[in-house]
Amino acid sequence: MDEPLDFNLTCPAPIRRYPHILLAHGGGGRLMHDLLDSVITPAFKNEILNQGHDSAVLDVPTGRLAFTTDSYVVHPLFFPGGDIGSLAVYG
Repeated sequence: MDEPLDFNLTCPAPIRRYPHILLAHGGGGRLMHDLLDSVITPAFKNEILNQGHDSAVLDVPTGRLAFTTDSYVVHPLFFPGGDIGSLAVYG
């Protein structure tokens, strides 16, 4: 127990600009927002896209409705405690 621990505080993804899109960009966190802000939004130069909403806001007779989608990547489709269909419907 006197041996030093092999411990490193280095983050596996410390940089914010990558030459390629990574799986981590799809995680909904800082990397995704950096990608949207630095690549996607400037490429389209769209007033609505520039607002940064993650939903479509629709005007309906009774007011406004926000519509959004979500997706799940799960393998296998059936797993202990559930399945992809239940996860998609119930969260």
